[in-house]
Amino acid sequence: MKRFFKVLSLALFLTAITAISGAMAQKAGTAKPGVLMVGFIPAEDARAMIRQSKPIADKLSKAIGMKVEMFVGSDYNATIEALRAKHIDVALLGPFSYVLATTQADVEAFAITVTAKTMQPGYHSIIITQKDSPINSLKDIKGHTYAFVDPGSTSGYMVPSAFFVREGLVPEKDFKSVMYSGGHDASIVAVAEGKVEAASVADRILERAYAKGLADRKKIKVIWESDLIPNNPMLYRKGLSEDLKKKIRDAFFGFKNLAFGEMGTVARFDPATDQTYDVIRHIASALKLDLTKKGKKKKKKKKKK
Repeated sequence: MKRFFKVLSLALFLTAITAISGAMAQKAGTAKPGVLMVGFIPAEDARAMIRQSKPIADKLSKAIGMKVEMFVGSDYNATIEALRAKHIDVALLGPFSYVLATTQADVEAFAITVTAKTMQPGYHSIIITQKDSPINSLKDIKGHTYAFVDPGSTSGYMVPSAFFVREGLVPEKDFKSVMYSGGHDASIVAVAEGKVEAASVADRILERAYAKGLADRKKIKVIWESDLIPNNPMLYRKGLSEDLKKKIRDAFFGFKNLAFGEMGTVARFDPATDQTYDVIRHIASALKLDLTKKGKKKKKKKKKK
């Protein structure tokens, strides 16, 4: 009988502990009880991104006292949708995909990445072709094949699109064909292998592609470079508890010189706010992009006769 009461007491104790843990997890507001889900856009190979992000994930887990799991969407919108559905809690997005996410999910930026290579919180969109290509300027792309990355990509779609507008170019009409590769690495390989004649990508990802042997620096040329674009933001869902959000901020602001996502080595994370990315909203407005529809251009309403 005594043994029965001991077993019963232990079972009740474990049940109580589980209930308390569940209540604490629910209070934290995370997608999974006791787990912080961190999401990424698929700018590069998903497995490589997760592998190189593990050091930060491990440090983050220790800092907040929770298990950390990582998620890479099948495309940019899949990661945004995961935020909207509250399946992930924290994410590293591109600037434009962040702006899109704010129209579909209750999220806010809290940090901006500063890469070790440039020590600046910014990067550039570039357009690349093969070295011996006759394409040497934006207007030269007319009549040739072209690759964007994804409609949610800042450097792989939105920023170059704005410059095409300034040059009076309509890709779907003026280029021989237009494709969406799904990732910067894929666009770089497509140019290197002659599958497309030109593509827009992020300069920092091109440098890593050279290092990974995806393309030969001597056989690629850059024909255009944008002004500085604010680097990728770190964001979290507003529904997380204030205590957990503070722990997350403190952890990221303490990380130094660690590989993370598509960023390569991040020297540090600087504080940021939603307003940091207003410059992206201004470009989207100039392009007449409907931010509630994944960056698609607004259709002109036909006048009733």
